[in-house]
Amino acid sequence: MSRSAPAGVVTAIRQCVSAVCDPEYPEVTISELGILERVSSLDGGSTVRIELVPTMLGCPALDVIARDVTDAARAACAGADVAIEVIFVDDPVWTPDRIAPSAVGFLAREYSVAVRNRSAAASCPICGSTALEHRSDFGPTPCRSVEWCPQCRNPVEVVGRVDLPLGTAAIGAVPNGKAPA
Repeated sequence: MSRSAPAGVVTAIRQCVSAVCDPEYPEVTISELGILERVSSLDGGSTVRIELVPTMLGCPALDVIARDVTDAARAACAGADVAIEVIFVDDPVWTPDRIAPSAVGFLAREYSVAVRNRSAAASCPICGSTALEHRSDFGPTPCRSVEWCPQCRNPVEVVGRVDLPLGTAAIGAVPNGKAPA
């Protein structure tokens, strides 16, 4: 028997997977964080591949994200005889520039987390100062550094570590391959 995804299944899967929230920031979706790269049909429609760009090699949340994406994709195609394949890709490499502006604002307001990207210096999520002083390459998670705001005298967690150049494989490359089961 030949399996084939009905018309619109890929679109439905993309829509559901786009709404999957990041385990570290439960109100921010993987789409807003720039983790969701592509949803495509393979093998004449019998398989739907979901490509994710990890924020960082060795991120402890990768297994959770893969599981949540798989569950959302299966729910979206309930009743269709379609295989779901979730993989982490290393091209493109994730950078903080992939985070949606709305998510950058939300992270600042709700989590007091700043984002360092190519277009702007990280600013203090509490007072807005851009005069942050680097304190440590290692924050509460491997993808964040710690800086100090001399203006409001608060520590600031910053996504986009200063010790890793943006756009390099060191920030988030994971070799192509299927997500862990």
